[in-house]
Amino acid sequence: MNIGIIISVIVVIVIAWWWFVGRNTPKYPPLVIDDDDPLMIEAMEKAKSTTDDFVKLLSGEYSEAQVKIPFTSSSGVIEHLWAEVLEHKSENLSVRYYTPPVSHEGKLARLHKHSMQEIEDWVVILTNGKIHGGFTQRVMLIRGRELWGELPSELAEQESRYVA
Repeated sequence: MNIGIIISVIVVIVIAWWWFVGRNTPKYPPLVIDDDDPLMIEAMEKAKSTTDDFVKLLSGEYSEAQVKIPFTSSSGVIEHLWAEVLEHKSENLSVRYYTPPVSHEGKLARLHKHSMQEIEDWVVILTNGKIHGGFTQRVMLIRGRELWGELPSELAEQESRYVA
């Protein structure tokens, strides 16, 4: 058999593996946190009680702003989606969903409007890299450390950028 054909077959196999397996493998093991987790409940309450801080940060310089909002899918399941904040006007936000809801069927536009009252969590990343908010994400980091023993280096670095 020709060496060129063998190499071509190997390249095709590697690309196929990466396409179907490698690129779809999560970077970190999944975390399942109960809805009644006391730290998560406390985090969501803190996020809701500090939306004034969020609005204040939106009026300054930042590199990214995100909100976590509830979304009712076509199957009636409430999912909690992260979205990029595109615009804030009074009590409303224009957002772009980062990822599609898992339990939703059919086409879904990524651009939506939500009221400030719907915010379950918020994040503002300043131009210096410091992260404000992210209260539920911080709980995920705590639970991840409990489960894995230590955080992957990328998550540990992210954790170090949170502002108290």
